[in-house]
Amino acid sequence: MIMVAAVLLAACGSKNNAGKATRQEADSLVAAYRYSDSLFAACGRIDTAAFNDFITRAQAFAETHPQDTLAPDMLYRAGVGSMILAKAAHTTDDRAANARRALAIFRQFQEQFPDHPQYRLCYWQRAIVYDDVLGDWRSAEAEYRDFINRYPDDPLTPQFQEYLKILGKSESELETMLHHAQ
Repeated sequence: MIMVAAVLLAACGSKNNAGKATRQEADSLVAAYRYSDSLFAACGRIDTAAFNDFITRAQAFAETHPQDTLAPDMLYRAGVGSMILAKAAHTTDDRAANARRALAIFRQFQEQFPDHPQYRLCYWQRAIVYDDVLGDWRSAEAEYRDFINRYPDDPLTPQFQEYLKILGKSESELETMLHHAQ
């Protein structure tokens, strides 16, 4: 009887710890992020391998340890890292692949963490990817409109409404709009 109780307790204990990361895993992931981001922030240098490693690890961490308080932040940062890689890519294929990866990560974030404060910002990040990276203004517009419709009282909503007026416009169209506004 005591043996059965011990086995049940061990099984329950391992099940309860299944979603919890070890401190070493979490610290290693944070260190990988800090290294990748510090090079970019300090000197604009991108260590593509380091960023890709961080992104892959952050996605795996969020899937393996969704209850860990670090998981949403690291996943969100992985999406931003993919955006950085997309903007800095040297080929159209790499640019598109990293942009698709960023879009997928922001969707994954919203699926996994629907109550997280950064949930709403995923619409904005996807709009940026569509607009600035892929030049897909219709998809960017859809993301901005989704945000505006879901969060009409958000402080960003007026900015996005104004941005929609200039989205996809050429320099000459913007100059004409500016000239008529004066």
